[in-house]
Amino acid sequence: GGGRRAWGGGRCRVVSSCVSADGEVRGAEITSTLEEAFHGAKKSIALEVAEPDRRGAVRRTRKQYDVRIPPGTTEGSRIRLAGQGAPSQGGAAGDLFLVVHLAPHPLFTVHGHDLHMTLKLAPWEAALGAKIQVPAMGGNLSLTIPPRTQSGQHLRLRSKGLPLGGGRGHGDLIAAIRIVVPESLTARERELFEELARNSRFNPRG
Repeated sequence: GGGRRAWGGGRCRVVSSCVSADGEVRGAEITSTLEEAFHGAKKSIALEVAEPDRRGAVRRTRKQYDVRIPPGTTEGSRIRLAGQGAPSQGGAAGDLFLVVHLAPHPLFTVHGHDLHMTLKLAPWEAALGAKIQVPAMGGNLSLTIPPRTQSGQHLRLRSKGLPLGGGRGHGDLIAAIRIVVPESLTARERELFEELARNSRFNPRG
């Protein structure tokens, strides 16, 4: 809903202060959260800008800018702020370009518009199959795990990644399966595992 696109604070820095003849400033960077990149957001940022004075000397000033992060923004995307760059040699202001970096996320890594995550399964879920809840940017999803799913296997959830922009849909969510065992066992759980070990002819090294 519209509440997701609230104004937020932010910081920005200039790593180079190259000013072209038309006033364009290159090398400004801004950090966005993955949630902001997915839903879109507006941020108010403080930016240190290098500007030439009348005598040609470069002076640094700190300015506030209102920046819109479009839905589907990816690592390295450029945001153009028209007319908000440094003055050109003729006196007119050029454009300011911000390069977007995505902050690390606790669950997902980003590759283009695709989101990658590790999905942990219990041994019986992987062996028998299961229906589980999987976290996604738009909310939890119900995912059916096929029987005999292997550790290291990748499951692709179509169109659950970042928006592609222009109404072209979304990237995918890719879950890498990792089978984990309990760190501690109850007496009954140990009994069941021991029974499985006695009766199973499965040899993972065979």
